[in-house]
Amino acid sequence: MTPDVTNAVLVALKVFILIGVGLYSIFAAIIVRQEQLMAAVLEESFEPVLRTLVIVHFAAAVGLFLLALFLL
Repeated sequence: MTPDVTNAVLVALKVFILIGVGLYSIFAAIIVRQEQLMAAVLEESFEPVLRTLVIVHFAAAVGLFLLALFLL
């Protein structure tokens, strides 16, 4: 493969990875909203633990997106 084709393939791969991680971050935001709706309907004893896990998951997804954005 010529260097131009190789470079184009790598750029396309990076774009697809960023799109995938971006979609996963959107999914994490949807999970946050679903947890808020569930907490409004159900009163559970483990609600603070679940909310903490959801927020940590969302922060990790956004952090991964930013890391991929800067490294790729």
